[in-house]
Amino acid sequence: MLLPHGALILVIDGARMQLLRNRGRKAAPDLEPIQEQKLENPPSHLQGTDAPGRNHESEGPGRHAYASGDPHNSRKDRFAAQAVTDLGAAAQDGAPIVLVAPPHMLGILRAAVRNERLERQIIAEINKDLTPRTPDEIALVLLHHET
Repeated sequence: MLLPHGALILVIDGARMQLLRNRGRKAAPDLEPIQEQKLENPPSHLQGTDAPGRNHESEGPGRHAYASGDPHNSRKDRFAAQAVTDLGAAAQDGAPIVLVAPPHMLGILRAAVRNERLERQIIAEINKDLTPRTPDEIALVLLHHET
């Protein structure tokens, strides 16, 4: 894949994020880190111990538990939404955007991108987890990725 000069690359999973900009040429990308972030997100059972609330049935002796959310996944969703906000701020110049994330996170990112301008700037979505990689390794993977 050829990365245009100035393109923004968001590399994210549920706990780590790198926002990079291509300062090199299309065929020879040089990815410069703009922002990196790591989320401390312990498992759900460590984030809350309370049992969900219960309510009484209006007729009869029945009781039902309220559905409880998953705090671990909720934090991942908020992390992705914040990454999209940061991406939008960095992409004010109309730079092309490449999203790199595992399939589930790509779905969360798609839902979080609610700005038509930002949607038009996305030139590729790559379903890989490259967050543990360095910018040079990411550039190599993207350069050899077929779109």
